[in-house]
Amino acid sequence: MVEIKKIVDGFKHAFATGGEKLGDNDTELIRKLADYVVKRDMSVPAVMLLESVRPLNFVGSQSMVFFKPILSRFFSRYEYDRISNILEKREVVDLLINEIEKKANSKG
Repeated sequence: MVEIKKIVDGFKHAFATGGEKLGDNDTELIRKLADYVVKRDMSVPAVMLLESVRPLNFVGSQSMVFFKPILSRFFSRYEYDRISNILEKREVVDLLINEIEKKANSKG
């Protein structure tokens, strides 16, 4: 009986989608990323990309490891690693889309 409980607890942890809340630093990084996208007039393609890959946000965050040598030029190493970890969470995609749209609407 104890072994079954360990297995069930393991599955609960493996498929958990919630948990820790975003900190102020994390929210600031999301705003910085959104600001970067809007400054380069890439808000529409970025929102389309985020909407289309929403179900695969974890895979996308892991692919950031592959692009790290290219994209880490725009962020510090710590910020880049933190963004990669933040994007694993499902609710962050909505937050990033909302932030991009808000900044794009206030710009133009």
